[in-house]
Amino acid sequence: MAKLLLIQSRTKPGSIKREFNNFTRALGGLSKLDALSALDERLAWTYPDEILKDYDGVMFGGSSDFDLHGGRDEKDPARIMAAIILSRVRMIVRYALAEEKPLFGVCFGHQLIAEMHGGEVRKDEGQGKRGAHEVVVNKSGKSDPVFGSVAESFGAHYLHNDSVTMLPKGATLLASGASCRFSALRYGQKVYTVQFHPEIQCACLNGSPEASRVIHMWLDRVIAS
Repeated sequence: MAKLLLIQSRTKPGSIKREFNNFTRALGGLSKLDALSALDERLAWTYPDEILKDYDGVMFGGSSDFDLHGGRDEKDPARIMAAIILSRVRMIVRYALAEEKPLFGVCFGHQLIAEMHGGEVRKDEGQGKRGAHEVVVNKSGKSDPVFGSVAESFGAHYLHNDSVTMLPKGATLLASGASCRFSALRYGQKVYTVQFHPEIQCACLNGSPEASRVIHMWLDRVIAS
């Protein structure tokens, strides 16, 4: 059984527990999940090999507390903390890419990695949204090991203010939607990020289960391969 690490960027105990439970459920008993907080300044963030040495892969969760932009003033505490989180996880992302360690980023995690690679994360009124929205897999996605194994179009749960506003360097666009230009990206061969929340059960758009299957396919086609 694979062992995964979830990095969380939340402050409220209830939100932390709910996110962990959502990811645990989405993994469907196919892996063991541990978690740590991106807010924990005691951790050796400059030594990603030590943090990840016992894990087969790492996941970045979302955040309802912090924004890389969010339409906030540059000195807003929530924006400052987002920048601190980015500085802490940067080495983990670089390590994952260099060592081909599987990584899966969701929502805020998607934005953190995009910002690292010039994706220009901003509060975009045309893309910010919540609730059920359609995800459409493109040509590159159809030939991808993960997204090529799910439906070409499916419903997913979104909840975000910030959005990626341009394709990050080194990223391959796998899926988008009418209200989300960059729904799913891949960096290298084993780093995937999505703006939607595949860990949240979405009884939407005909009750499509495909969003959660993205995580299962990442486990099967990336970690287990």
